[in-house]
Amino acid sequence: MSGSAGIAVPVVDDICVAIVDFTLAKYARPLDPASRDALTARLMDALGCAIASCREPEVLAVARAIAPSPTGGACSILLNGSGEPGAAAFLNGMMIRYHDWNDTYVGRNGGHPSDLIPVALAAGEAHGRSGDEVLRAIGVGTHLMLDMCDGSNALARGWDHATYVGLSAIVVAGVLHGLDRARLLNALAMMAASNNMLLARSRKVSTWRSLASPHACRNALFLATLAGADVSGPDPVFQGRQGFLDVVSGDMTLELDPARDRSGDTHLKMFPAVFHAQAPVEIALDLRADLVDAFGDADMNTIIEDVEVDTHAFAIKWAATSPDLWEPENRETADHSIAFMVALALCRGEIDHDMIEAAIHDAAVRALTRRVRVREHAAFSARWPREAPARITIRARGRSFAHELGAGRGHASRPLAVEDRARKLIRNATPNIGAARAQAWAERLGAFSQVDDCAGALRP
Repeated sequence: MSGSAGIAVPVVDDICVAIVDFTLAKYARPLDPASRDALTARLMDALGCAIASCREPEVLAVARAIAPSPTGGACSILLNGSGEPGAAAFLNGMMIRYHDWNDTYVGRNGGHPSDLIPVALAAGEAHGRSGDEVLRAIGVGTHLMLDMCDGSNALARGWDHATYVGLSAIVVAGVLHGLDRARLLNALAMMAASNNMLLARSRKVSTWRSLASPHACRNALFLATLAGADVSGPDPVFQGRQGFLDVVSGDMTLELDPARDRSGDTHLKMFPAVFHAQAPVEIALDLRADLVDAFGDADMNTIIEDVEVDTHAFAIKWAATSPDLWEPENRETADHSIAFMVALALCRGEIDHDMIEAAIHDAAVRALTRRVRVREHAAFSARWPREAPARITIRARGRSFAHELGAGRGHASRPLAVEDRARKLIRNATPNIGAARAQAWAERLGAFSQVDDCAGALRP
């Protein structure tokens, strides 16, 4: 335990107290097999997303800016050396977020709870924590973030989901730093006062799209260190005039039941596309196989007359309204377009993150995208968000082909199989480290809960 014997200004804010008491109770609970498996799946998924982007120019530019050391530093930066914990969490977090391929969640607010994984790995490595301790910390942070997404609505008031990432990251960092109750209360109070981020990434595409959550994670490690040195936070910070509820979130109702398991409540993405395109892409790939059976391996763009995608209203709101989603000019628009991703799946018969950029300039993909119609199905909207249903109907050479799914692979109602999560990781890692090392890394991460020291997770 760091710091001196006492805290000068104990925090008594009711919400701070409720969150910290939940955190300590939840962290003390052993993981059951189902929660351990769900958290391991999300760890593997996030690191697979990270390694897919580790050589992107923007990632390398940030790596140069924060100057990681190739040989020194307390914490590992995936394929980019090492550095102090904040720098490691920041850069690893950027890599996880870069292709928007990591997990997602939608309540009253949405977000990406696996954004918390890099802070857990950095704090765990810096403090010599075991794989089990790191997973339990991730579980605590995930649960808190999901309860905040369900129980308040900062997004509607103009605040980025990284605001909730910060509040969740501070409890992750705090338990792995070994903060006691009083110091953790102060750490949370400092984060609630300092990490509220504007939703400033909804128009022009910028590097910040990948940096908001990593910035929150870096802040969490810094503030946990301050709290460990008995630095005090504001009190009250959530409640009262100009507090967090008044200014940021509005009313906040948190369930915070440590006996409840929320480890598997987030959704993973099998394909490098917006969450709302997951079921449509899976259906399109299945229908393409049907078309090949019917017509041979012909040019899909010449045999398909039109494509109708029926889905729920929330998917249309976020991935099928703006005209630029049918005429994308950059990757960020293309992979957030149901129409484009369905057309790409039909044209290519597979989806991988490294083919999207080229497909934007492929005349055949663009032509088929223009023949994709996306419309709301009222019954599907009623099933959202417990499911994410979609149906595609294709007319080709005078015949009709249709298929429907209640949710894509990776949705919480349809978890990824062990082989699917390993396949995604290995496929992303192989171009950077080779097939043998990728396979070995997948096996090590699959057994992460059993390691005594988590330091090897980011050293494939």
